[in-house]
Amino acid sequence: MAAAALPQVDPARCTGCGRCVAACPPRVLWLASAHPRGWGPKQAVLHDVPGCTGCARCAVVCPFDAIRMARAR
Repeated sequence: MAAAALPQVDPARCTGCGRCVAACPPRVLWLASAHPRGWGPKQAVLHDVPGCTGCARCAVVCPFDAIRMARAR
């Protein structure tokens, strides 16, 4: 069953701290960089939409309010 809500990361607020990645039970979040080799600043990305359960643990643990849960389409 698909998640009712999915995490949306605000790139202006995300610092790439990784707390959301560590808190994600299905491991569908990861830290990504705009640089092709992964150098430089990182930000959280939902890389496996079908695998997300919508548990919202990522949003709860984010100390920067960079993640909000949005209704899945």
